[in-house]
Amino acid sequence: NEIQNAAGGVPTAADLGLNVTGTVLQVVQATYATETQSTASSFTDTGAQITITPTSSSSKILVMTTITSAGVVNSSGPDARGFFRLWDGTSQLMRTDVRSYDYGNSGSIQWGSWQLNYLDSPATTSAVTYKVQQALTTGSSIRVCEANYAMSIQAMEIAG
Repeated sequence: NEIQNAAGGVPTAADLGLNVTGTVLQVVQATYATETQSTASSFTDTGAQITITPTSSSSKILVMTTITSAGVVNSSGPDARGFFRLWDGTSQLMRTDVRSYDYGNSGSIQWGSWQLNYLDSPATTSAVTYKVQQALTTGSSIRVCEANYAMSIQAMEIAG
């Protein structure tokens, strides 16, 4: 009257396909839809963030972001440049370069969508918060969620 494995013993979680390396243990998702612009040359929060609490210190966290309706603007010069990055509170995990050119020197704009995806190994069972940040190096502004279009961020815990 009890479940046994093929050898006649008590089945383990692995026998049942639970918590096996590569298994998705949990998924969390957040969206952010407030236009946020910055003129700062140092990284500032966009407002998009997600928190996940790993169930095991050997787990990996796959963080996936889609930064929509975002870009850089220079209203009076030839170039605009900035960066979006994925930040875990202590270090930069991934960064993308956003750049536009206008050779007529009348102003420039670069608009589109970017993705930042990273497989993190936080080695903790404490909550980890991932944020999307932005910084402007050249131009008038950098921004996300133009016209309040939503961006998304997901975090998946994967058994290690």
